[in-house]
Amino acid sequence: MARPEPAGRGLVDPQGRRLTYLRLGVTERCDLRCTYCNVAGASSDGGDELSLAELTTLGVAFARHLGFHKLRLTGGEPLLRADLAGIVRAMRDEAGFARIALTTNGRLLAGHVRELAAAGVQQVNVSLDTLCAGAYREVRGADALDDVLRGIDAALAVGRLRVKVNVVLLRSVGFAEFDSFLAWGAGRPIDLRFIELMPIEGLDEFHRREHVSGEPLIARIVDRGFEPQESEPDAGPAAVYARPGDPLRVGFVSAITRPFCERCNRLRVAPRGALKLCLFGRGFVDLRPFLARGPAAVAEVVRRAIALREDGFRSVGRPVGCEAERGMRGIGG
Repeated sequence: MARPEPAGRGLVDPQGRRLTYLRLGVTERCDLRCTYCNVAGASSDGGDELSLAELTTLGVAFARHLGFHKLRLTGGEPLLRADLAGIVRAMRDEAGFARIALTTNGRLLAGHVRELAAAGVQQVNVSLDTLCAGAYREVRGADALDDVLRGIDAALAVGRLRVKVNVVLLRSVGFAEFDSFLAWGAGRPIDLRFIELMPIEGLDEFHRREHVSGEPLIARIVDRGFEPQESEPDAGPAAVYARPGDPLRVGFVSAITRPFCERCNRLRVAPRGALKLCLFGRGFVDLRPFLARGPAAVAEVVRRAIALREDGFRSVGRPVGCEAERGMRGIGG
């Protein structure tokens, strides 16, 4: 029987990158239809997503056998799973992840955030690309802006949660509303992150029309007194800025303009069990057939897969796609 590796040790891939962070998609279902995510065929009734028991086996494999210490639950929209709080508790108590985060569109967050915090969620990332109700409806396909803003307020009210707001930089909204977002976030303990639009397979024309670099925004924010911050240990790829006396932190994630593959510390498992070795890569390893054999068997499959991991720089700029999981909602972001 394989001996569990020390917590936090992680795996090292052929390029010397230490992997300690798992992004786990728990559902492909979503209650929004975002223009940069929804593609033909990207739908599911949830009947084939991994069960709580299967997810727990995966969590134990990654945390206790492979030394991963950080977990992010993604989707689709994770809050559409009725057992989400149970998943969080299993990842904390049985798997033993030290840090658990959740990415959500925020529409249902207000009604669940306290339960999730009690279960073990320490950080919530809410996707919010515009502060204009009409633009939100156009980009996200629903009149849900007020619900999302209530969800953010509810998360802040919990007190012990770290709250991040993710803005996908679209030329027509997020980029154009930069000043409005800064004004909205000023004085609030929020991490506001502007994320460069990824080239999703099947949405080439949308990407050509809406992609914009965040570089001009970085220059503007420095002019307003924001200063670059040192990265936290095991931090993500964002370049973060803050200014004295303001709890607002502003970050920029520029996967295309400033690739960060050499610092990648994460793996992704999609809602039906496909292990993605690289967000830009097109291959996957199906872990589901091994779950019945237990965490040690799953961990061994992951170790063998990691030995084949390529340098992500070879595929930067390609459209993101996956044969097994349809579109970004199936990959888990």
